[in-house]
Amino acid sequence: MSTLESAIAFSLILIVLAFMITAPESIALDSFECAKDGGNELFYMEQDKGVADTNYVHGVSCYDTSPERLCTFLTGISDNFRLIYGSVFELAKEETDG
Repeated sequence: MSTLESAIAFSLILIVLAFMITAPESIALDSFECAKDGGNELFYMEQDKGVADTNYVHGVSCYDTSPERLCTFLTGISDNFRLIYGSVFELAKEETDG
């Protein structure tokens, strides 16, 4: 093997070793940052205050929508409408019968 081929082979080996040392570290740091951001987002969603709310997590605008609260809100409106409509219908029926 010539000196040039040896230099190229050793350089490639060193590059591969350097990548194997530094790549897992950067992947681990990226994963840690993602986990922190995810934790902040979950903490924000646990503080659910309404049907829709906004918050900033690390400079990113997060929108929290609560389908359960929206469903409860719409069900309440529907139930109130039925109660009022039923009462008005009963009163109208009494007036026409009496």
